[in-house]
Amino acid sequence: MRMKTFGLIAAAAVLAAAPASAQKSKDTVRYAVSNPFTVLSNYHLPLDESAVLYKKIYEPLIGFDEYKQKWVPRLAKAWRTVSPGVYEFDLRDDIKFHNGNKFDAQDVRRTLMYAADPAVKLTFKQRYSWVKDVEILSPYKIRIHAVEPRSDDMELLAFRINIWDAETMDKLSDIEDYGRLTPIGTGIYKAVSVDRNAGVVAERYDGFNTDADEKAPTKRIHAIPVPDRQTQVAQLLTGGVDLLRGIGPDTAAELAKSGNIKITNMASPSTFYFALDAAGVSGNKALTDVRVRRAVFMSIDRDTIIKHLVPGAEVAEKLEALCYKSTLDCKYSVKAPSYDPAGAKKLLAEAGYPNGFEFEYNVFSPYIQLGEAIAGDLRKNGIIAKIQSVDISLYRRKQGQGQIQGLSVLSPSATHPAASNILNIFYAGPAFQYYNDPRIQEALDAAGAEFDDAKRAAYYGKVFDLSNSESYIFPFTSIPTVYATSNDMDLVPDRYAMGDIWATSYTYKK
Repeated sequence: MRMKTFGLIAAAAVLAAAPASAQKSKDTVRYAVSNPFTVLSNYHLPLDESAVLYKKIYEPLIGFDEYKQKWVPRLAKAWRTVSPGVYEFDLRDDIKFHNGNKFDAQDVRRTLMYAADPAVKLTFKQRYSWVKDVEILSPYKIRIHAVEPRSDDMELLAFRINIWDAETMDKLSDIEDYGRLTPIGTGIYKAVSVDRNAGVVAERYDGFNTDADEKAPTKRIHAIPVPDRQTQVAQLLTGGVDLLRGIGPDTAAELAKSGNIKITNMASPSTFYFALDAAGVSGNKALTDVRVRRAVFMSIDRDTIIKHLVPGAEVAEKLEALCYKSTLDCKYSVKAPSYDPAGAKKLLAEAGYPNGFEFEYNVFSPYIQLGEAIAGDLRKNGIIAKIQSVDISLYRRKQGQGQIQGLSVLSPSATHPAASNILNIFYAGPAFQYYNDPRIQEALDAAGAEFDDAKRAAYYGKVFDLSNSESYIFPFTSIPTVYATSNDMDLVPDRYAMGDIWATSYTYKK
């Protein structure tokens, strides 16, 4: 497969001749998507590839500046907590949707009540079901009432809830069609067409006035379905597309040799982690001993593995906890264990496993090379990690059935960069059974009910520290996003997000 890909790159490079020059003159960037999507909706299809567009087509009431770590106005210009679980918002009165309809309180109420409706089935319903009611005080003032007070309500409003046009929603027989037939928002880009075969086209919205400092440097963004990576590479080299996202290190190295392609590594808060069954749910007794778990993690040479196998290694972050500088409420005092194979060997002997032990190691299939390298390091200390390649559906099924002994998966957090989101992914729901630590549950419950910022961060800090001190989950490394583009393209940082980039970051050199 590798030789075939490299041969394709070499052949296509001969044919390539300034592949994006025509698109530059048209002020258009075309990016390849692996999974064709026909819906632009964070409610119904919250995919990473479609988020590139929908995060700039729709807007929330408030945003979060990851650089300054503070909430910022979007469709709401001011807000306040009236009482625990009751939030009042003063709305902008000068915003129009892409179809010309004026934004007001009715749009907020219609959107939130739709998403919260128990009869509406959504994949991540808990992101919306906390809303009990939206009270309209005037055309541009509302109060949101929560089912119960939760400290992460504002996060959900900023990261998970985009506002739709109520008039358009009311005209649809099935509101699930909103993102397919009428993807109308107030963002800096507007959807022009959504088609499974031709892809999705968005254009700069000249009526955008939510943020005077936010720019859309490229007039048109076109997401083109190209499911096969080899075909994507050929399309890039021959001018069929202008940008590829998330390519591997080998492909990046070969593309860079073509002379027409630029490789850009962008830091991203996507965490590749290594979790162990500390509670013994899967039946592996050895893993219930914290000394064994710590020995596993201490046996791994992260620096070498990151340097040689992580795409975009020069901007990858060797993590000390399950959060990032850009993460809201990222506080910890206990760091992940350092590489110490001799110390690991001693711990194994103390725990009664001087010759090592065996466990089943489930690894997310796109990162099987990382899993194999980790298993290689473990083998040096007598620890036999029997690798099982898993996709997301198989991993979820095995997790729910208590069959996970060891696990490495990629967990992205760019769309909700907050400790509440990260820790509830790792330590709530079906994942909790593998740790069954009441201290974690108590700290998460306390954080969820704490509205004082410093006290809430301290509760989350306790969970981050327990995760490391008990060696439940090894925060291995961030996985940067590697982009391949034509030489005349630039990728610029997002105005508010440190962790990822969206459609407004795709541009051409002037």
